[in-house]
Amino acid sequence: MSTRPAGSGSPIYDQLVEEHGDVLSEARKLADLTHRQADRMLRWDTSGSGWDPEVS
Repeated sequence: MSTRPAGSGSPIYDQLVEEHGDVLSEARKLADLTHRQADRMLRWDTSGSGWDPEVS
């Protein structure tokens, strides 16, 4: 997957970025944030928290 920065030399892409913002870049940032949040939620440490998964 290649990414093109604004001013990439592609007039159509540059015009779309100017009109609508860099939607692809924003989507990548949001996907990365979501991935990091999900990773933290799936790796939470229950040791010392008093929570016992066998009781719940």
